[in-house]
Amino acid sequence: MKYPFALIDLIAFKKVSSLLAGNYKTSFHGSGMEFADIREYDLGDNVSDIDWKSTARSGKVYVKKYQEDRERRVLFICDTGASMRFGSDIKTKQETLMEVFSLLLFSSAQNNDPSGAWFFWEVLEKTFRIEKGMSHIQRMIKDLEFCQSQGLSKNSSLPMVFEELCKKQIKNHLIFILTDSLDLPEESTIRSILGQNDCIMIHIFDTFENTLSDQSTHVLVDGSDIFIDTGDVLKQEQYIQERKWALYDFHHKISALGGSYLALDESKNMYEELYLFFKKRQNRWL
Repeated sequence: MKYPFALIDLIAFKKVSSLLAGNYKTSFHGSGMEFADIREYDLGDNVSDIDWKSTARSGKVYVKKYQEDRERRVLFICDTGASMRFGSDIKTKQETLMEVFSLLLFSSAQNNDPSGAWFFWEVLEKTFRIEKGMSHIQRMIKDLEFCQSQGLSKNSSLPMVFEELCKKQIKNHLIFILTDSLDLPEESTIRSILGQNDCIMIHIFDTFENTLSDQSTHVLVDGSDIFIDTGDVLKQEQYIQERKWALYDFHHKISALGGSYLALDESKNMYEELYLFFKKRQNRWL
């Protein structure tokens, strides 16, 4: 199911302008407090705020002053690799990704947060600086559509994405990573990024990939009908079990290291799933 560009905008905006936008605002807080200045220590100040360099230079005890950072920089990282073109039913994974990306993008705009994007496969195919404005949002959506039509045989590399985040020293961002990849980098690399950002991993799947339960043995890959033999029950059960453990391991690692995780497929109502996800996160702050 291919959404025309204008239709994506209309659907996303109508949904976001209602309950989803409010949930987004209360679910994702700003990066907290940003450094503003220093001042002399007063009785009752938190010793963890002491600026030791300034204290050593002056011979007096100084503490850091902070101001609240209410604005959240949002970075969307979208997988445009060949596997995202897979679809066994009503739409491909890249169409599911586009729907989720549009909803979240308009959510950030509704919350007046600046946003940017990285589109990737084996390399960073396209990057957008973090900015505000409807024209900026429209450019990102249009370019994602274009990138999804390129690199028909390109595999994607999630470890490369984390390495680039480290190289660019991305900090205090709300990061959405939309991918179908199960390949994670070294734990130290994940810990570095998740420890300095609010990172949400959104796995985009097709139900057939995880269950092999489609009644038909034909699947749609990049517009072509391809036959897959699912007649061997033992192999099917083995595949499902291995897939289940791989998904569990991925989810567990992301969550254990401080990230958030959401799995979506073409059968889900994206609005409802995102609403429930935001609601759950909102409850963590209460």
